[in-house]
Parts: sequence; C-alpha cells; structure tokens
Amino acid sequence: SAAASRELQAPFRASIDIEDYQLEPLVRALQMPRVNLLIADDVGLGKTIEAGLIAYELLLRHRVRHILVACPASLQVQWQEQLRDKFGLEFRIVDGNLMKELRRTRGLHVNPWNHFPRLITSIDYLKRERPMRLFREALPGPDEEIFPRRFDLLVVDEAHNVAPPGSGRYATDSLRTRAIRTLAPHFEHRLFLTATPHNGYSESFSALLELL
Repeated sequence: SAAASRELQAPFRASIDIEDYQLEPLVRALQMPRVNLLIADDVGLGKTIEAGLIAYELLLRHRVRHILVACPASLQVQWQEQLRDKFGLEFRIVDGNLMKELRRTRGLHVNPWNHFPRLITSIDYLKRERPMRLFREALPGPDEEIFPRRFDLLVVDEAHNVAPPGSGRYATDSLRTRAIRTLAPHFEHRLFLTATPHNGYSESFSALLELL
C-alpha cells in the first residue's frame, strides 16, 4: 500500500535482480520526510539502480512527479535506457537536439524544464547561459513564494564534478557548482551519487554536502 511506510513496492515492480545492500538507501529514503542522500558506493555496485529504486518508489507513493537527472553527457543515454528498461520510466534528454525539435514543433517560446515531468540533462549543458536562463524562467520570481517547491526530485550523478574545487582555506564555485546551487533549493528531494565523494580537501567536501 502507498500509505505503508515499511512496505516496499519498487523492488517487486522493477525488472532487476536486486542485491540486499541496494535496499539500504531505499529504506533510509522512505524514513526521511525530505530525501537528502549522498550515495557513495564504489564503482559497479549499482548506484543507478539504487537511485532508480528511490525515484520509482516515490513515484508509486505519489510523493514526486517532476524528476531531473543531471549527469555527465556520456551517461545520458545509459541513464535513459536503464530507467526505461528496468523501471518502465520514460525520460526525455534535454540537449540542443531536443531544443531544436521543440522549437520546430511547439513554438519558439517552449520551455523544456516545465514541459516534461521527467528529464535527463548533462551538467555541462545545464551550466550554459541559455539553458540556465530557461530554467530560471521556470522558477518562482522575486515576488513569488518558493514553497511549495516547483520540482520534486533532483538526482546528480558523478556529484564530485559539481563540488567546488578546494585548495587551502576556501572552496571556489565552478560553473557546475553555481548551476546546481541555483537548482537545488527548488527541489523537494535530492540524491547525489559518486564513487569518489572526497577529493582530499575538507572545504570542497563540506561545500558538496552543503549543496545537498
């Protein structure tokens, strides 16, 4: 039942052979009124599966609708295929090709960020001027309330790429950091995935957790 906090649905509805340890993030997420998790499993242990389980479970419980996956460009198709094949979830990849298609078929002023409920994009595309401007247009204006939040779940893969590089006493924001810092407050739930969360600088790691 969607109201039973201790009963899991996603593992039984998904097309996966699950490992026991992959249930740990899902159980923790359901215990949290607002999901804020850094999943730092090693390479090959299935962080994508763990994130997919959480997203699918929250969808089944009607706790989320709008989902954005931000990942390196080389992983966009992999994320799209895994979420479709293993969880039956269709995601659109937001890139230059999608923008051309939307402008041609739905008009020049279409905004992909509030046009589709489930999206995948690359962090490096997101940080560009035009995509960020369109995203800001989808956010509340200065005279509007931020609550309830406009978006539901933000998944950041290879999250160490958005951590500000740190050396010495300060961590300096990169363009990737600024992009995620702009987006994150407008998402109710956040999942960060990385096999290398700490780069040796405590300031950088602290800034990554602050983004989360």
